[in-house]
Amino acid sequence: MTLRVPRPKPGYDVKSLPLKPADAFLLSRIDGVLTDRDLSLITGMSHGDTVDALRRLRDFGAILLDGESGPPPQRGAADGARRGVDTERPMASGGEPFPLGRDALQQVDSPPLYDPAELDEPVELAPDRKRRILDLYYRLDDLSHYALLGVADQADKKQIKSAYYQLAPEFHPDTYFRKQLGSYKQKIEAIFTRITLAHDTLTSKQRRAEYDAYLEQTHKNRAMAALIEQTPRDIATITTAVDASVRAAFAEPRDLVGSPGRYSSERTPAEQAPVAAFARAAAPAQPFPEAIAPDRAGAPARSAAAIAPDAEGAPARSAAATTPVAPAPSAKDRREMFARKLTGGLRRGPAGAPAAAPAAVATAPAAVATAPAAGAVSRPLGGVRSPESMRAVDALKARYDSARNEAVRNQIARYSEAARSALERNDYASAANAYRIAASLAPEDAALQKASADVQRLAAVTLADGYLKQAQYEAQNGRWVEAALSYAKVCNGRPDDASAHERVAYATLQAGENTRRAVEFARRAVELVPSSVEYRLTLALSYAAAGLAKSANGEFDRAAELAGNDARLRGLIAQTRDQAKRYGKQV
Repeated sequence: MTLRVPRPKPGYDVKSLPLKPADAFLLSRIDGVLTDRDLSLITGMSHGDTVDALRRLRDFGAILLDGESGPPPQRGAADGARRGVDTERPMASGGEPFPLGRDALQQVDSPPLYDPAELDEPVELAPDRKRRILDLYYRLDDLSHYALLGVADQADKKQIKSAYYQLAPEFHPDTYFRKQLGSYKQKIEAIFTRITLAHDTLTSKQRRAEYDAYLEQTHKNRAMAALIEQTPRDIATITTAVDASVRAAFAEPRDLVGSPGRYSSERTPAEQAPVAAFARAAAPAQPFPEAIAPDRAGAPARSAAAIAPDAEGAPARSAAATTPVAPAPSAKDRREMFARKLTGGLRRGPAGAPAAAPAAVATAPAAVATAPAAGAVSRPLGGVRSPESMRAVDALKARYDSARNEAVRNQIARYSEAARSALERNDYASAANAYRIAASLAPEDAALQKASADVQRLAAVTLADGYLKQAQYEAQNGRWVEAALSYAKVCNGRPDDASAHERVAYATLQAGENTRRAVEFARRAVELVPSSVEYRLTLALSYAAAGLAKSANGEFDRAAELAGNDARLRGLIAQTRDQAKRYGKQV
C-alpha cells in the first residue's frame, strides 16, 4: 500500500461508521490527491499507523484505493497504476478512469458538461453519436493522452497504436463526408486532432518521456499545493483534537488524582475522597433535604434539626417523626429549583423581600452541629462551596491544564520531527505544513516561528519552480489557457519575477482570454524591469487587445527609444505592431 492515493468513496455515511478519533481525522484529510505518506506527515501519525488506519477505512467502505471501484480487492490482487490516475484523468463516480474505447458511451455515468439544448441541433447524426461527440469534446482539456486513448500509462507502443486505430475512424472527418454537421463539424475535428496528438506523443520515445515528466510534475504540484493550502484547516482540527482528547481522558473513570493508569475501583478510600469532593463541588447545589415545606401562611421553612424542644426539655424531635410528607412541587417551585441549579445552588428569596441576615444561619448552632460521617466533606448552608470542595476543583483544574500543556508539547514535538524528516527528503511542502502546525501551537517559540517562516518561503519557491516547468511544457504545446494559469501560480511564489509576469500576459493574449488581466501582469513586469524592450512590447500588445490604442502607442514609442539603433529590437517592434493589428485595433 506504499504511496497509494486513497479517495473518498461516494455515498458513504460517516456518521454511521464506528470510527476512532484518529481514523476520523485521517478521513477528513483524504482528498484523492495526497498519498499515504503525505497523509502521514499531515496527521503526524507514523506511516505504519497511517497504513493501518487506511485499511480500516477501506474495510468500513469509506475510501477507495488506486484501481478500486467497488469492494476491497482480494489479498494478492495487483495494485492499480498510480501515476496519472489523479492528475489529468477524470474519475467516474465509481472511481475508475473514464473508458474511452468503443464501450465508453455506455459506461460513462458522470453528469454531462454540455448544454442539453445542443442535442436539439438539426444535423445528420444519431442521438447517441451526438452525445458521444459532445461528451468527449467538452472533456478534452481534462483528459490525459492515456485516458483519451483508453490505455494504461504503462501501455507499450503496440497497444497504443491498436487503441488509436480503433478510436480514430470514429472521429475522422472522412467518416462524415457530405453530411450536414453544423456546429458538430469543428467539434469532431478538434477531437480527431487531439487523438492524433495523443498517438504521436505516446509513440515517440522522447516526446512520451517529456509528457510523462509533465504528468508527474503536475501531480507533484497539486500535492504540494494541497498540503500548503489545507494547513489552516489542519491547525484548527488539531487544536480541537487536543482539547477533545484531554476532555475525554478526564471524562473516563480513570484516576484523576492518584497514580496514573488506576481505575476508581482500584483506589484506596483516601484517594477516592478528593475525587468525591470534586464531584460534589462541581455538581449544582440541591435544596437541603432536611428543609420542611413552608406552611400555608408563607412562613419560611424550618430546619428539621432546629425544631424547638418541648416544654419539658426533651430532646428535639426528628423531622421524620413530626413532619408530614411535602406536597408535589408546584410550577413556581420547579422554576425556583431550576434557578438554584443555574446559580450554583445559591438560594434567592422572593422578589422584593429583604435579604436574610447572615446571623440567621446560626440560629440553631447546636442543632446544625450534628457530627458528619467520617471522611465526609461538610457542605455549608446557602449553597456556599466548602474549602475542601474548592481545593478539589482547583486541583483538578491544575491537572487539566497540565495535561493539556503536555498534549500540546507532544504535538509540537511530533510535527517538528515530521518537518525535519520531510526536509531531509527535500519534501518542502510537507515540511512547511508540519512546521506551520507546530508553530501555531507554540506562538511564543521564536526559533520555531523562524524555522516555519524560512521553510514556508522555501516551499513557495519550490512550488513556483514546479509550476514553471509545467507552464513551459503547456506553452510549448500550445495549451495557452493552462499555461497562463500555471505562470500565474509561478508569480504567487515569485512576486518579483518579471519574466513570469510577462509570460502570464503573453499566454493570456495567445489564449484570447481576459485582456485586462494581460494588461495587469504586463504592467507589473514593466514596473519590475522598466528597461526591457520585450516587456514593453508585451504591454503594448495587451493595451492594443484591450482597445487602449493611445496607451499602446505610448509603449511602442518608449520601446523604440530603448531600442536605439538595435536592428533586432526595431524589427521586433515592427513585428509587434503588425501583430497588434490582428486584434482589430489600429496602432
